[in-house]
Amino acid sequence: MSIRINGTLQPTRQPVKVSYDPERGLHITIPWESAGNNLGGLALAYQQQRVAYEWEGTNRKSTLVASASGGQVGIPDLTIDTWQILGNEIQLAVTMHPLVMAMEAAYPGTIGRITRDVNFVNDGETVGQPAPDPAAAPLSGQLYFSLKAGETHFARGQYVLRHTTNVSNQYNTNVSDFNIERIYTTAGLLSEVTNGNSWIFPLPGRMVNKISNLAAPPAVPGYLWGWRKLPSTEMTIAGNRVEITTEYWLEQWNVAYVYKLAI
Repeated sequence: MSIRINGTLQPTRQPVKVSYDPERGLHITIPWESAGNNLGGLALAYQQQRVAYEWEGTNRKSTLVASASGGQVGIPDLTIDTWQILGNEIQLAVTMHPLVMAMEAAYPGTIGRITRDVNFVNDGETVGQPAPDPAAAPLSGQLYFSLKAGETHFARGQYVLRHTTNVSNQYNTNVSDFNIERIYTTAGLLSEVTNGNSWIFPLPGRMVNKISNLAAPPAVPGYLWGWRKLPSTEMTIAGNRVEITTEYWLEQWNVAYVYKLAI
């Protein structure tokens, strides 16, 4: 139960129990026993490591059972991965509508001319504003009347892939720390989130299939239909663990000068 070193009774550690739960991760149970009420120093050491324990002591015998999640006691940690596909609703300028942008690509300068004409009218000008020519640029007439009526934005749904990693608070690096504010193609995103070296539980096949089949809008020069990786958020939770949340937002992103591609 205990040993004597230099005349002092020392606690002895009993067999360590290791369990794993896909929702809670590793759980390490470390029991100690000692003759007499002799475990105060051990309890203090565990407090300083923020390791939970239960201590029962009497003058005859005392026990202490520490509970940790891998990293606090030097055992390699296992992460817990949670994946979600969410739906955002965002507001975009009407000039950013895919059909309007496709019109601009086919008839360069159309948006600028229509915006100028609307400003002329709104400023009280009565001459000098050529009427939109729908025959030359489809949708130009509708865009003109939308802007003139004050319709500046439209609502559009947006997919978001959210990943939450649950790790020990001793965990070092995570894939969430790389390629922040960069744009992934769908193929690049799937390569990252299905990589078995980066996740204990990679993105499941059902979600891979859904993402693979999302339809892209018409291509626009200087823009890429892809996934922007946002900065991650972290918070402490019970059991000496930390939750790291990363989101990837799907949209047409300006890669001409605003965003860079993921590497």
